[in-house]
Amino acid sequence: MVETNEIAEQNIITIKDGEYSFFDNFTKKYGIAWSYEEKKNNILPLSKSYVGYITTPIRTLSLKPKYSEIGFEHIIRLYLYVYGYRPTDSAAILDVSDSETSADVANMFIKNLRRNIREGIIRSYKKENILAESIKGRVNYTKTFMNSMFRKRKFVDTRVSSLSLKNDYNNLILTALKKLQHVKQYTSDATELSMYFEGADASVKNGSRLLEKINFNSNTSRYRRTLTYAAMIIDQLSYNDQGSAVGTDSFLINFDRLFEDFVVKVLKEVPEKKEFTTWANKKKFADVINTSGKYEEREYQPDIIYKYVPEDEKYDYMPSAYAVLDVKNKAYGQFKNADIYQMLTYVRLLHSKKAVLLYPSFHNRCPEILSLDPTVFSPSTITACFVNIADESGTDFLKSIHRFADVVVKTIQDIPV
Repeated sequence: MVETNEIAEQNIITIKDGEYSFFDNFTKKYGIAWSYEEKKNNILPLSKSYVGYITTPIRTLSLKPKYSEIGFEHIIRLYLYVYGYRPTDSAAILDVSDSETSADVANMFIKNLRRNIREGIIRSYKKENILAESIKGRVNYTKTFMNSMFRKRKFVDTRVSSLSLKNDYNNLILTALKKLQHVKQYTSDATELSMYFEGADASVKNGSRLLEKINFNSNTSRYRRTLTYAAMIIDQLSYNDQGSAVGTDSFLINFDRLFEDFVVKVLKEVPEKKEFTTWANKKKFADVINTSGKYEEREYQPDIIYKYVPEDEKYDYMPSAYAVLDVKNKAYGQFKNADIYQMLTYVRLLHSKKAVLLYPSFHNRCPEILSLDPTVFSPSTITACFVNIADESGTDFLKSIHRFADVVVKTIQDIPV
């Protein structure tokens, strides 16, 4: 259970005896600031953007989604949509599952994997060049003749096909299993199941990126949930080995980042015209001269831009975008001052005509408009658009997604919603 106090956008964890060293390592691993005063008072403020659990040497802390209207099953659905769903897939894949209400993704992974193994492990044909004693496969007769001149025992140079366990499906699975061998609760299961996948590659570095590349078909779609869990384990589960013993583990998803990735994917893929883009890197907009006389750059990066022109001759070949959109995982309390100031900066830098803030909701909600003084600001409005992430069925969820994308496009184009 959670042993924290909730304050605004933070969970305040009270540090118990025997946990200081653990949380010191934990904050360093996740890049979380932990001030001297907080350490002195035995507390750790942790952003509510984190969802999952933390296992310390003496207890397990459960971190639920920051909204009571949704559960962990909705977080998994968002993850599945971003990395594992394809437009040609059945909507039923995105149904919220009652079996996914816990953050114990490892347990769900093990259970699903056992069922998949009973149904059959996925093998792929692999082509390789070999030397053989007799003719088979596609023979390179020139090399074979040369080998025979040197009286080699295996003189037939040929290219053959064979079934192999080394493919993206099994590589994801084995990498996740190898990681779970370091988690005390799952060491035995993971070690046992790993034997079924000997020959696969257990060195996947980014599970979600590999999952994105996999094309599922009628034979492999039964592995989709298992591979989604495997990717989450690879990317979000961490462990601390204690000497030669298996140590503690933590599983944390950054909900804010996941929601941003979700909205970006929706707007890049759903509208018929592909006019929404993102920047891979930040761009410079100012220099600051510090006390030592050195220049420090200031950079910016909107989440999403619409009709982007890298060098617009209308603005002395500076970049422009017709609209700037920023994603905020704030279901309650829109148009925060900091968000407004940020948007005003973006529209000024990119000479934008439209400014849109994008928020989560738990029902289909109409856009809201913030009106500014038109004699001071241009554009003089900022629009908030909402995407419903709480639908239970995959069909309704996809309808909400398409409705959201349509509303955003119409808002930018001044078409009545």
